[in-house]
Amino acid sequence: MLLNQIARGDDTASARLYAAYQPLVYGYVRAQVWDDPHAVEEIVSDTLLVAFRKTDAYTGVSEFSTWLCGIARNKVADWRRRKGRREEVFVEDPDAIDGAAAPGWGVLELIEERERGTALVECMDRLPDSQREALYWSAVEECGLDEVAARTGVPEGTVKSRLFHARRRVRECLERAFGGGFGGELNG
Repeated sequence: MLLNQIARGDDTASARLYAAYQPLVYGYVRAQVWDDPHAVEEIVSDTLLVAFRKTDAYTGVSEFSTWLCGIARNKVADWRRRKGRREEVFVEDPDAIDGAAAPGWGVLELIEERERGTALVECMDRLPDSQREALYWSAVEECGLDEVAARTGVPEGTVKSRLFHARRRVRECLERAFGGGFGGELNG
């Protein structure tokens, strides 16, 4: 109904649709483009602009959110082509701060947590697009296998395989960054 109103030029419908779906599209794009917040904003805007301009392209075969994320996936791929090669992962030596005096108010823990989070995002960015997308829907959006399969347009068995390989690659990347004793678990 909102799409029909948008097609007729109803700005209120556009604002309602934007408010309802912008956070989902933003989260999806942010998981794909972690290192450039300006690019994330641009891709999200471009995605929603395409949806507003091509309301008749949505056929209702899939969920509207799946259709939007498909547009976003294409916009991310366009951005990557324009950007060129991906940058190499750089994780600082975690032993570099061992000699520093530990402040009494948890700053060291916050720094370490932030480094782990940054390393996780960098490791996820190195995944093939199909594995990163499956991991995003499963771990971040907490979708079940059937929903991930529907959103990505592949069978559940393929989703299971992609998730298995994605988790293994991320775990190996984190172990390289933090040493073999890295105890982090990747659920989802």
